Amino acid sequence: MTSGSRKRSSKESKGKTPATSDRAAGPRLPQIEEVLNQTRFFSQRDQMIKYGKEFYHRIVLHPKVMDFSYFATSGLYFHHHLEYQGLQHFVALKCDFFEDLIKVFYSNLRVSEAGFLYSDVNKTKIKIKPSDWLSLVGLKYQGHKLAFPNIPEEMQFDRHIALTSMIRPELQGRNVRNVGSLNINDRLLHYVYVHILAPRSSNFSQLLQEDIFLLWALKNNILINWPHYIMQHMVKCKDNGMPLPYPILISHILAAYGVDLSIDVAVELGWAHFFNKNTLKKLNVVNVNGVWIHGRDNHHHGQNVEDEDHAMPEDHGEEQPADITQQPPVQYDGQMLSQIWTGIQGLQEGLNNLTINVNTGFDRVHNRLDDLEQKFDDFQRSFE
Repeated sequence: MTSGSRKRSSKESKGKTPATSDRAAGPRLPQIEEVLNQTRFFSQRDQMIKYGKEFYHRIVLHPKVMDFSYFATSGLYFHHHLEYQGLQHFVALKCDFFEDLIKVFYSNLRVSEAGFLYSDVNKTKIKIKPSDWLSLVGLKYQGHKLAFPNIPEEMQFDRHIALTSMIRPELQGRNVRNVGSLNINDRLLHYVYVHILAPRSSNFSQLLQEDIFLLWALKNNILINWPHYIMQHMVKCKDNGMPLPYPILISHILAAYGVDLSIDVAVELGWAHFFNKNTLKKLNVVNVNGVWIHGRDNHHHGQNVEDEDHAMPEDHGEEQPADITQQPPVQYDGQMLSQIWTGIQGLQEGLNNLTINVNTGFDRVHNRLDDLEQKFDDFQRSFE
């Protein structure tokens, strides 16, 4: 019996493998050290953990660079407001930018109440004093420290008067909040604001309350403390999960502080990153006999050029598929999201301009009918 029992046990166990604790536990998940190379970017492990949780998948906004020398000789005057603020060097700043390093910069970013900026990138400590902004990017730490929606009473800002002064003459009296309704110089000033001074990822065509106030302040030569404003915008975007602005500025800072930029992939500037003469054509702003005017209403030109340009200038998705595999996945996702926003915002801008055109047409028809009705009444009274 003993022998039989042993045989049955041997048969029952044949072909079976003993269960192990490793198999029961399933595949081992990689540690964060294995996903992110700690030695590349970080001085401390907790910095890397925060980066992995909050910033690894964040999008870096693609920048714009103003061709200031062209606009200075163009016959337009909006650039004079920028020059008064001392922004002519900042808006024209250009260099390659490094998306991963920029995310690390934001992950470790801190701004003190005294106006000091701190960060830590690739084991390099960054500390920018208020006085350092002048040597870094030509900005003086002086002027009003604005924190919208808090507007100093002494500025005597009136939203209605400010907005009315910006609207095209033919659209006065209309309830419009679209950049297409602005005078040419005000529209171009708005373009600089939403793409360079306080970059955002969407709603380029909309006139937000803060837009109106800042345009009014610029046009009235109210000196603004731009280093303070820029740092506050950085913190706002960082803390609210928004796309990360100022890639050129930050890359310039990293280079100035000796951060090794070779450890990241450089994004080179292309035609879509520049605000220049070609941008005016897409905005449907044309020069006729030395005078800048709005071109004829055209749905294509009514689209928001800032959204059209937001995609990367060169897309090799089909021509060079091998290059895609070499790019970090998050970089590819950011480009795709930008393209999605391009389509959405372009359609929105086109619909907004179409609405303006249709309403304008209805107003003309209504006025024409009123004229005809008045003439008919006068004609009837002539026989009484």
